[in-house]
Order: sequence, then C-alpha cells, then structure tokens
Amino acid sequence: MVANLDPHHTQEATVSLDMPQLGLDRDASLSVHDELTGETYRWGRTNYVRLEPGRAPAHVLHVQASPPQIGGS
Repeated sequence: MVANLDPHHTQEATVSLDMPQLGLDRDASLSVHDELTGETYRWGRTNYVRLEPGRAPAHVLHVQASPPQIGGS
C-alpha cells in the first residue's frame, strides 16, 4: 500500500522492491492489482507512483502470483 496523506498536493515517488527478498530474480517483474481502482500494473524493482488527492490518493496493491511453470527437461 502507498498513500498520499497530503490533501492538497499531488505526491510522486519511486517505490523500490527488494526482488530477491521476495524470492524473485533481481530483474523479474510481477503483476499487481489495485484493489481501489481495479487496474493491474506490471511492477519490477523500481516503480513510479503518482498520487493525486481527490482522484487517486492511494494504491492498495494485491500481488498476483505467477502461474506455475509447466514443463520439464
């Protein structure tokens, strides 16, 4: 979750994820679904967010698990 607590000004930032800590390769990406807007985004190690009061003051993101890899050697 990221939120703008300033009711008068838009806030912008880069949100960084520690991909290895999440069990992913450093350059991996994952699908995140915003529970407030219904939008889905592709996030990686660094992610730009812009939070506007009255329009999109927050993101509540649900990380969607990747489907298991099928196949073998």
